[in-house]
Order: sequence, then C-alpha cells, then structure tokens
Amino acid sequence: MALGAAFLPQRRGIPDPRREAMWLLARAWGVEEIALRLHPERVVPAEVEARYRGWLERRAAGEPAHHLTGECEFWGRSFAVSPAVLVPRPETELAVQVALELPLSPTARVLDVGTGSGCIAVTLAAERPRWRVSAVDVSSHALEVARANAARHAVEIEFHEADLTSSMDPPWDLIVANLPYIPTADLAALPREVGFDPVAALDGGADGLDLIRRLIADLPRLLRPCGGAVLELGEDQADAVAKIAGTAGLGVARRIKDPGGCERVVVLQPR
Repeated sequence: MALGAAFLPQRRGIPDPRREAMWLLARAWGVEEIALRLHPERVVPAEVEARYRGWLERRAAGEPAHHLTGECEFWGRSFAVSPAVLVPRPETELAVQVALELPLSPTARVLDVGTGSGCIAVTLAAERPRWRVSAVDVSSHALEVARANAARHAVEIEFHEADLTSSMDPPWDLIVANLPYIPTADLAALPREVGFDPVAALDGGADGLDLIRRLIADLPRLLRPCGGAVLELGEDQADAVAKIAGTAGLGVARRIKDPGGCERVVVLQPR
C-alpha cells in the first residue's frame, strides 16, 4: 500500500492515492480490502506484486482504475467494462432509481437507448424480472460487453445494433437513456481518466444535446399515451431539454437533482 500511495500522484482524478492504492492491491490480490487493513504484515506474493506494479504504472498514466480491473460496481452488481464502453457512473444510478419508482405495468415494455455496458438495461431487468427489456446501441463492440453482462446476471434482454431509435417499433411503456451530453468544447478540460472512455459516448455536440434532441423528437412515436422517458442530463441542461420536449409535444413530469444539486434526471411524458 505504501508503494502504491507513493507511486500514484495526487491530482484531479486521484484525490486519495492511498485509498486508491489499497483498492487496486485488493483487486490484484483477489482479497477484500478489510483483510489488508487487518493484516498489513502479510507478504504480497510475487505474481500479485508484478500485477500491482503494472496497474500502478498504468493508473499513474491516467488509465481508469476500472479499465485495469475490467469491472465496475453499479447498483450493487459487478459489471464488465472495457475501453469500448463508458464506465458506469454513480449518477446514472439516479436514473435507474427514478425508472424503478414509476407506476408501470408489471409486464412493461422497456427500452434502454445507448446501452453501452448494459448497466441500465441489466439492472432494470434484474430488479423487475417481468419487464420486457430491450437495449439499443450503435456500437457492436459495446453490445458485446452488454450481452456479456446480461449473461453474467442471467437476465433476458433483446439487443439491437442501431442508431438511436430509428429502427425501433412502438409502443414502449418506458424509455431510459444516458446519451452523450458533454459539449464538444468541454471535452478537452475533462479529467485525464475520461479520455480513455470512447469519445462517441461523451461528445454531445455543440451544446451537448445533439443526440438527446434527436431522441426526444422520436419519443411521441415511440411512447404509449401513458408511457414515459427517463433521461440523464449534464449540468444546466434541464431547462433546454424542457423546451425541446415542449416543442415535441411532451411534458416534463419530474426534474430530479443529484446530491450535488444538478438537475441530473428528467421524466418526460406525452401530453
């Protein structure tokens, strides 16, 4: 742990080198972190130390910790991740929470747009086994990861490779989407770690709303009259999305703030 804490720089993206070093060592060794805290005198096996040193070098260079381990926790489950998908963020759990709270039919038809790792679709399918969940992504490599995660958690999801929802047939009770929402000009200022995520999963165009705008325009065709859409947004985008939704004939049923005060999730419904 001392080696890791000394090796990792304290900077944006690594605010607590000692904490992160322990997290990496535990995963390189295949043990719980509590075991390292209780028995700091244990000798690290040579093969574990070699793996750990390699991970530290890559982490110090900016590679995300979850890319090193190949896994990320989301909603209490472990998901496989790779450079082909966006590493699941804690704020996306808010979108899942909101979706699960909606008063839907026990056999609701649900679509996850831009599924990436599949964390949203898999979680919804696992939490609501009777829901009929589908997921769509433009990236075949992302869909490989999503399919693997569906198999890992033994849920049935119908996957589609397509550009947003143009090829999806209505009607849907619920549409959930965490689409790229970062304005292009802001990408260069993001932490070094974010640069390892696929640009297509981050870049939302000039105002960050290019793909969200396209999806909203198609929601009236896709949603049942009593259906709804749950969208994750970036900072200061909720007002603009409300206007876009109004133009499309949709109303904003809810605007939900994350712990940092950002209106992170909106719920849209047909008027």
